[in-house]
Amino acid sequence: MLDNVPDFIATREQADVVFEEFFKTGDLDLFSRHRQAMIDDVHRGSLAIMRGSGNELGPFEEFISALEEHGVITLDEAFALGDRYIAFKRTKAA
Repeated sequence: MLDNVPDFIATREQADVVFEEFFKTGDLDLFSRHRQAMIDDVHRGSLAIMRGSGNELGPFEEFISALEEHGVITLDEAFALGDRYIAFKRTKAA
């Protein structure tokens, strides 16, 4: 893992480091260890239901969901990050 990416995410500043690294590299695997560490069994169950109904979240969305669940970001911040992600994907596709 990259040296500048924190191992543990407890603050918005730490989350921002992860997001900025993602927006530089586009590497969705960057979120893997943080998602696994932050998502509990209840959250995993919700994600499994979503997956089973065809509404599966991707790694970016799961990370945002975990951050919001833990109070690291607000719901408004989650939506703003989602908008940034959509813009990023559109730029990459162009």
